[in-house]
Amino acid sequence: MIKFPSLKTLSDSLLDTIMRYRWVTLIAFLKTILLIWLTETPFSEKIDRNEITRFCFVAALALPLFLAIQLAGEWRSWKPNVRRGLAALIIAALGGYYMLMDQNPDNSETYRFLIFLLGAHLFVSYAPFIGSGDTEGFWQFNKTLFLQFLNATLYSGTLYIGLLIAVQTVKYLFGIEYSFAVEMDLFLIVSCFFHTIFFLSKIPRPEEDISGYPNGLKVFTQYVLLPLEVVYLIILYAYVGKIVLQWQLPEGRIAYLVLAFSVAGIFALLLLYPLRKSSQERWVSIFARRFYLALLPLIVLLFIGIFRRINDYGITENRYIVGLLACWLAGIALYFLSGRRDDIRWVPVTLSIFCFLLPLGPWNIFVVSKNSQLKQFREILSRNHVLDVKNQITQRKTVTKDDRERLASIIQFFRSRELTGLESYFAGFKEKDKSDFQYYLTMENTLNKFVISEKQEESENYTNFSPLLAKNAVGISVSGFERALFVDANQDKLLGDGHVEIKIGTYGKTWTLYRDKKKVTVWNIADRVNALQASFGSHAEDVPQDSLMLTYGDYKMVFRSLSSDNSSYYGYGVLLYK
Repeated sequence: MIKFPSLKTLSDSLLDTIMRYRWVTLIAFLKTILLIWLTETPFSEKIDRNEITRFCFVAALALPLFLAIQLAGEWRSWKPNVRRGLAALIIAALGGYYMLMDQNPDNSETYRFLIFLLGAHLFVSYAPFIGSGDTEGFWQFNKTLFLQFLNATLYSGTLYIGLLIAVQTVKYLFGIEYSFAVEMDLFLIVSCFFHTIFFLSKIPRPEEDISGYPNGLKVFTQYVLLPLEVVYLIILYAYVGKIVLQWQLPEGRIAYLVLAFSVAGIFALLLLYPLRKSSQERWVSIFARRFYLALLPLIVLLFIGIFRRINDYGITENRYIVGLLACWLAGIALYFLSGRRDDIRWVPVTLSIFCFLLPLGPWNIFVVSKNSQLKQFREILSRNHVLDVKNQITQRKTVTKDDRERLASIIQFFRSRELTGLESYFAGFKEKDKSDFQYYLTMENTLNKFVISEKQEESENYTNFSPLLAKNAVGISVSGFERALFVDANQDKLLGDGHVEIKIGTYGKTWTLYRDKKKVTVWNIADRVNALQASFGSHAEDVPQDSLMLTYGDYKMVFRSLSSDNSSYYGYGVLLYK
């Protein structure tokens, strides 16, 4: 007969977990509150959202770091003063991280946070075994953490789905409209607080027996993960044979495939680690050595692929990390092939060190990536003699299609990260907020004007203007007008309602307005688009509505969009008239 735990048992377990991890529990609670606060804060309140985001980053990092100190103190029997000293050191480090963080966390800041977060979680895996030679205990401890994480995820997912159905049922049956983001708030409570507490409740104490090897883990690794590894190994070696026969360099993206295969293989071997000395499982140790031997040619392929990519397109954050992981893989493979002590702790230890060092110092991925892209930008411009004596783009030059695409790609690189550094190459550039859409658009427009591709794509001449993001885009006065004609020149050449007609000229360059078959006026759409392009660049969604209106007597054409594609012009909006 199945025995279910009583409420007292559950409450005692909960209280024991909270008391054991009081600081970690508090941090999990604060993190949940901060994330809910961030979710409920409107996007229009940008300053508040940025400040909350910074606190969320700090709280998310504090949780695994304090958990690592707690576990290390338990398993290594540290004195209370040692724990307090390390906790104070972590608080100081997190305080420094908060102070040095950008006031407006951008993509690069988020990238830096995620790298730190990965390093903090890896630290949890080996912190209790610092200074210990118990490799077997290290594996058993992390096996328990891994299975408990999966268990907590299953329970949390089931709980969230059940609560979500309950919320939607109440909403449907009683017609209740929630004034807050109930679905997201529930998700944060379950995933950030309940999941954490459930996970913590089953972390073993030092005196507990956690030995044993789950049969399900062996079945999954031996009959699912390893066969997949063999399949991908055959595919990758077939590709190696192809490039050798054709005598050509590998594609740059092959680096990501080799990296994924290598990481999955190492993960599978870590799952099988306790079986390597079993007389009944000799194949594990044989497979491990063969795997690392088979990995060596693929690591060479990985180096060739990623450094070809870097040579062609410069360093970015992703390529920097892939290049570093290629070196790490080579080191790990040689270490396990050396026949020396195969201490698997070196896998998380070395990775966590990389994670903590990568975003810092002059070698950090963001500084190196930015400098590499800047160097490529200048080299392309100099090689094509685009720069004048002031090193600015003021001369009209024709370049290869590849060079033109690289220049545009580098501007996009800076735009996506809201970086500075390209401004000096553009004459008359006016400094603005980097988040302003026009900031980088001005650079692209200058590039379009002076740097022409040998095979100019038609899409490069496309322009589009609308008032969607303008301050006065809500409405306009219709006082003095009696009728409205909706106009879409993208579809028709002759528009009318029986009273007035608009005839679209050749390529949409002119619109002729008729009233009772008599010509009233001719609007030059091409001139208006050219004027907008001179003022706002090629693309703008914050054009004042007044700049998108044409008037003549008792007629007013209000455009909601004006665009051009090479020599053709399009527009749609509303014609107001009496």
